[in-house]
Amino acid sequence: MLISKEIKKVLFVGLDDGGKTSIMYVLNKKFSLLRSIKPTKKAKITAQKFLLLGLEIINWDLGGQENFRNIYLQRYEKYFSDVQTIFYVIDIQDTRRFEEAKEYLKSIVEIMVRMKQKDAHFLVLLHKCDPDIRNNEDTVKNLKVLQEQIEKANPNTSFLFYTTSIYDEPSLYKPFSDGVIAFSHKAKMVETLLKDYMGKSFNSATVILDEHNFIIASRATKTEYETICEEIAPRLTPSMEKLETLNIDTIDIVIRFTSIFPESDEHREGMVFLKKIDLKEERLYLVALCLNHKVKTRSYDLLPQLASNLRELLESY
Repeated sequence: MLISKEIKKVLFVGLDDGGKTSIMYVLNKKFSLLRSIKPTKKAKITAQKFLLLGLEIINWDLGGQENFRNIYLQRYEKYFSDVQTIFYVIDIQDTRRFEEAKEYLKSIVEIMVRMKQKDAHFLVLLHKCDPDIRNNEDTVKNLKVLQEQIEKANPNTSFLFYTTSIYDEPSLYKPFSDGVIAFSHKAKMVETLLKDYMGKSFNSATVILDEHNFIIASRATKTEYETICEEIAPRLTPSMEKLETLNIDTIDIVIRFTSIFPESDEHREGMVFLKKIDLKEERLYLVALCLNHKVKTRSYDLLPQLASNLRELLESY
């Protein structure tokens, strides 16, 4: 396999005890280490490789204690140069430190402007938004206020906001996919293949995930269709993998639903299906949303060609 040397520098930044290290452990499937987390001192640098994409991520976990934060801001060229993506983590349960978190973020934004790093991407993770409090009135209010205040304090900077929790793994896959993987050259090529596939299959949404549930590429006719696929896919793949451990070779997983289209009050049966695509050294998953049986049949008929194109791209390029 030919592996290109595409290296990305990614920062995980925020106040101490915000959850940065635990996020990185979950993304790297190191769940056993969650019990032994200690405060990060200065910067902890780790590498994360995606062989099929020829991509190597250099993750910098910047400890959030005040004395370390001062060091980063003073020696900013060492820490903030050549950055592709900054994940800024805010503990949404620690309301007492919201002002401190916003001030630190503003300082980082000012540094990036000073260094003229216009291509760096800011993704704000509103973290510890755990499933049991996600819909609480106070939580919903805090999320809205935080987002509005951050955008108001930094009017010339674009942010992407995500609600995340280590108790909801898929909530972490989406921002990492958007902030890191989506910018790789091969991921953009895969998206071109998906565009062609969707044009021929008439799917409403199609998503390609790797075996770690990171989104490689996605296409959709509507944002809400894409969201459905991206939300449901990481919850379906473990079921298929579990069945395989029981010596059950699962062809696909299909979920049928009845959707209501407000503009026409039309009830239409739809479905989401998950199908595996095994490559030479790794597995991919294709998730598609179809609005009728004919589209699903057409999608299946075109899968072999899509799989062949993916193999050629990912294994030979």
